[in-house]
Amino acid sequence: MRLKDFKKRFDPALLNFLDSKTETLRKYNNRDLNNYLLHLRKILQGGKRIRPYLAFLCYKSYGGKEDNKAIKLLVFIEIFHAFCLVHDDILDKADYRHGVSTIHKFATDKTRASNLGSIHFGNSIAILIGDFLFSWAFELLFNNDNFGEKELKRVTNIFLKMIEEVFIGQFIDVKMSSDENPNEKSIFQKMYLKTAGYSFTHPMMIGASLVKEIKNEEFFKQFGLVLGISFQIQDDLFDIIYDSNEIFKSSFNDISQHHHTIFTNYVFEKGAKKQREILRTYFGKKVDEKGKKILRGIFRESGAIEYGKYLIEDNIKKAKELLKKEKIAEKYKDLFFKFIDILSKRKS
Repeated sequence: MRLKDFKKRFDPALLNFLDSKTETLRKYNNRDLNNYLLHLRKILQGGKRIRPYLAFLCYKSYGGKEDNKAIKLLVFIEIFHAFCLVHDDILDKADYRHGVSTIHKFATDKTRASNLGSIHFGNSIAILIGDFLFSWAFELLFNNDNFGEKELKRVTNIFLKMIEEVFIGQFIDVKMSSDENPNEKSIFQKMYLKTAGYSFTHPMMIGASLVKEIKNEEFFKQFGLVLGISFQIQDDLFDIIYDSNEIFKSSFNDISQHHHTIFTNYVFEKGAKKQREILRTYFGKKVDEKGKKILRGIFRESGAIEYGKYLIEDNIKKAKELLKKEKIAEKYKDLFFKFIDILSKRKS
């Protein structure tokens, strides 16, 4: 099953769960909460489903046969992902996600219409919606009766490790935004913890652990690492070269939020003095259209974009080499190769 086919099969399970929780909360007769949950539903209809897909693909690759039961359980991964996005959007002050207003912006705008709103109010609402999602991820996992206690314990342990790493990665990201000159090693550490482990390594391990005890953990770590680095550098590149209407979320957000990436680090370390000075004048400020044009020129002329593209291609190549050596059925290996191709060619 390819990614696009998986999404068609997975989304009804995801949205049905969200609808069931929304219906359950109606007993509190809170129309505002219902409106926020309906907006959350719009956001959740977007997204690629990469994390549950990789979990499902590993479940199948290592012998899993109960497709419907696995899909129903793996909804918890996407719900946790939604929680991360809602809180991440607050930290990044992002206005859009999947072409829709982020929760905190939606809440802020909704109350501003009545002259009662504030950014603090919007952030507070979004934090609470995120907390709901976090608790629902555990609810899905702990209330599952389609898998045995042994399998669910393995999944829970991996999930807890994933939570720890993504929180540490986010902490490093926030802390780094206050640094003037972080080194490339710190940026790569953030990418591993915040992206590679959470989006690739741990979801794959979760899928495999539903079948049996994992014996090849090093493969998942290395495979997830190179995929995650490629994926994150792509995201950072898109933030620079595309406008908001092309990537369906805020553009130049990394610059405006003083976030250090491979690209900004390259300019600060290897760019010409004038290029470093110009980038520093924009760093941490909202970038207008004129500024975007200037900054794109700097990233291109300094060699930062070329360097980033090299890293993306190199890590994709490493992923394919690792996959060739892994002992799984050829039909599933072929699906992994197709997924890597989709990843390497994506535009958003």
